[in-house]
Amino acid sequence: MITQAVTKRLNHRLSLLLGLTVLLPGCHSVPSAKTDTPISPNTLYEWQQQAQALITPSDTKRIAARDLVIARANSVLDSEQSFSITFNQATPPNDNPQDYTSTGPYWWPNPDTANGLPWIRRDGIVNREVRGRDTDSAELREFVKAVSVLAQAYSYTKNDAYAQRAQELFHVFLFDKDTGMNPNFRYAQAIPGITDGRGIGIIESRLFINALNAHQQLTASDHYNSHVSEPLSRWVTYYLHWLLTSPNGLDESRTHNNHASFYDYQVAYFARFTDNEMVLNQVMQSLYPQRIQTQIQPGGAQPHELARTRPYHYSVFNLEAFWGLAAIATDLNLPELAFGPTDDTQVPLIVQALDYLNQQQHTLLTQSHYASDSVSRESLIRVNLIAGQLYDQRFSAYAQTLMAQHAEYDCLLAFPVPASNATNTRSPTHSSTEKHIDAHTQGDDGLCQL
Repeated sequence: MITQAVTKRLNHRLSLLLGLTVLLPGCHSVPSAKTDTPISPNTLYEWQQQAQALITPSDTKRIAARDLVIARANSVLDSEQSFSITFNQATPPNDNPQDYTSTGPYWWPNPDTANGLPWIRRDGIVNREVRGRDTDSAELREFVKAVSVLAQAYSYTKNDAYAQRAQELFHVFLFDKDTGMNPNFRYAQAIPGITDGRGIGIIESRLFINALNAHQQLTASDHYNSHVSEPLSRWVTYYLHWLLTSPNGLDESRTHNNHASFYDYQVAYFARFTDNEMVLNQVMQSLYPQRIQTQIQPGGAQPHELARTRPYHYSVFNLEAFWGLAAIATDLNLPELAFGPTDDTQVPLIVQALDYLNQQQHTLLTQSHYASDSVSRESLIRVNLIAGQLYDQRFSAYAQTLMAQHAEYDCLLAFPVPASNATNTRSPTHSSTEKHIDAHTQGDDGLCQL
C-alpha cells in the first residue's frame, strides 16, 4: 500500500516492446493479439479474489451479496435470452445493424419545429426514450451485466455451466458473423438533425472494461478460455486501433473532463489487455500532467464536473476513471504516474479530490436537486475502497460507513475489507436491504466493478 507520503519516483520505465498494428484501408488482415489475458498483475481482480477468501459463516452481509449474485446468475442460466445490437430496430446511417448506434441522452425533440429537428440539449435530464430497452445502449448494458454476474457466480462455485453461458453470450454479442458487433463507436451519441455520431459517444464503451474483468474470472474454465480468449483479444485489438486512429477517437482524446479521463482509462485498459506496451506507456506517462493536473484544482474541486447540472454524479464519475487508472499505475509499479511527484508535505491531487467529494457530497446533491438519501452511493463507496487499498485505509473505513448508512453492501464482493463494522444504521423507516436509486443516476450492475 502507498502511504500518505507517496513513494519517491521510480527510475523504472516501461520497455517499448509492442506497437499497435496499423490496418491499411481495405486490408482485412487481423492485428496480432495475444491469447493469455490480461497482463498480470491486475489488482482489481486480485482484490476480488481476496474478498472471496474472507467469507465466513458469520459474514452474513457478504454471504447475502454472494447468494444474490448466484441467484441472478441462475436467472441468466434459465433464460434463453441473448444480447446483440442487431436485435432491435436501431440502425445507423450506413444501414449496417452491426455498427453500434445511440442518441445523446440529454437531447430532446425540438418543440418549436414541426418535425422536432434539430433536437435540443437539456443537460442532466435523461431522455428515457433514447435509452429504452429497444436500443443498442440497452443491449450493451444487459450483455455486460449478464456476463459479469455469470463470472462472479463462476468464481464462487466453479460451475462450468456459468462459463458456458457466458461463452454463448460473448459469441452472440461480439463474434458471430451475423450478430456480432463491429469494433467501432462511429455512430454513438448521435443528435437527430445535427450529427450522426460524436466522439463523446465513446464513453459508452467503457462498459467493456467490466466485460473484460468478467472474462478474466472466467478464463479458469478451460473450455471457455479456448473459445473466447483469442477472438476477444482480436476484437479488443481492432477496437483499440479504432480508438487511436478514428476521427471520433481523436476528438474524444482532445476533451477536457470525464470524457478525457474515461478515454484514457479505456485506452490504458485495452492496451494492457492486448499487451500493447507502447500505447500503455504513452497514455500512462501523460496521465498526471495532461489529465489530473488540468482537471483537479488544489483543494480537490473538479471545476469541469462542478459546472454541470449534476455535480455530484459527474464528480464521482470522473474519479472512477482516475482511481481506476491509479490502480493500473500501481500494477505497473509506477504509482507516481497517477499520484504525481510528491513529498512528505504534499497530498496527491486525486486524494484531495476524493476528500473534497466525501466532505461536499450532500451540498453537491442539493445542487443537483436530489434528496441525499435517494441516490445510490455505490460508485462513491467503490472509489473510496480503491483509495483505501492504494493509498490510505481511512478511505476504506469511510466506505464502510457509507455502506452502513445506505445499506449498500455489493462492494463487499469486490474488495477485501472486513464487514464486521458495516452495520446498518438506517432509520426504522428504511429496509436494510432496499436500495434507493434515483431515476436520474446511471444504474449500477450490482457487482461493484470498474
